[in-house]
Amino acid sequence: MAIIPLPFNGMSQHVIPISGKDSLATAIVQSINTPDVDYRYVFNDVGSELPETYEWINKVESKMGWQIERVGESIENIIKKYNVLPSRQMRFCTSSGKIKPFEKLFKKQESVIVYYGLRFDEPNRIGYVPHNNIIPRYPLRELGITLPMVLAICNSKGLKPPTFFWQTLYDQVCEEMVSRCPLFDWKGCISEIEFDYLFAGRSRSNCYFCFFQRQYEFIWLAETHPDLFENAIKLEKTHGKEGYTWLREYNLPDLLKRKDEVINRRVKQVCRHIENRMNSQLFGGIEIDNELAFTGCGLLCGK
Repeated sequence: MAIIPLPFNGMSQHVIPISGKDSLATAIVQSINTPDVDYRYVFNDVGSELPETYEWINKVESKMGWQIERVGESIENIIKKYNVLPSRQMRFCTSSGKIKPFEKLFKKQESVIVYYGLRFDEPNRIGYVPHNNIIPRYPLRELGITLPMVLAICNSKGLKPPTFFWQTLYDQVCEEMVSRCPLFDWKGCISEIEFDYLFAGRSRSNCYFCFFQRQYEFIWLAETHPDLFENAIKLEKTHGKEGYTWLREYNLPDLLKRKDEVINRRVKQVCRHIENRMNSQLFGGIEIDNELAFTGCGLLCGK
């Protein structure tokens, strides 16, 4: 999937990559604060995002009246080309599928100002380091915008990103919490941010076969999008050399055999968080998101 960019002149470009809640909030903030700037909106599409993500991007485009360019190369084609799966040690998926096409799009520009979605309350990290003619800006960090504020900004436009709600997990947690705390309404103790995080089948959008996924996320994929799970198995069997698999511990067919065990472990994790929350009046919604900063693929994946 090669994307043909729109023509542009030699003037400086103002670009906002959109891939998730933080980058969308960045785009909304910039469009309000400096509405006279002709922004160029980009979605780094590698053809392997979840259906919910594609639906959301289309909704953003429609509601905001923006043209969002799709820029990227097919990850599946790149895997077939190298005949090996990407991994934590070989993250060619991001570099070849997203970064190189993104930088190629603007290589003839003298300067490109790119507005990235790093929040004020995130760990002090950058991820992918822009270079050459790209000048990075971090409006959310500069303005002191935190996770709750990001969600408020997105919600104000009716554009809350997909939460990947997992009904199976929710039902089992409800049953478990009744046995643990039969006289207590635990649902009133957790915030919207916590609820969305705790009962999500995915911690971030990213590619459906991303090797940064946890075991329970692959189980969610098998349950919710069995066709995509089967394709992930096919890629694993065809291009997983010498036992190389998406997960370091198991191949996907073996993981699926342990479905109940994996779900039960996640249920206990969620219940433990809820119990801790019930025993404390401190808001803990921000911290649960920060761990993602070190498991995603930098500034262009699900950000």
